[in-house]
Amino acid sequence: MRCSDWERLINEAERSGNREKALEFREKFVECIVYTAQELIARGRTRDLVEAENLLNYGEDVGRKLGINELLFHIGLLRKRIEEKRGRRRPREASAKPG
Repeated sequence: MRCSDWERLINEAERSGNREKALEFREKFVECIVYTAQELIARGRTRDLVEAENLLNYGEDVGRKLGINELLFHIGLLRKRIEEKRGRRRPREASAKPG
């Protein structure tokens, strides 16, 4: 299931007044964003890091809209991991280029 599917389910549950289901789907949405981004960051390829950033941007937008502060906290940590990953890569890329 894609993360956007969880967002849709949250909205449907809230419209129908089912707070319990909405909370459950919020938790699943947070897990989806965090775990998927962690997996992409762990792969570490440039395109995976870009995809992780896009996912985090989406998660941040939805997190702000729905008031999911826990998600916003995790997004901040994951963005730091992306920057660390890129920071470790830069010296290698500079030394690999012929001068």
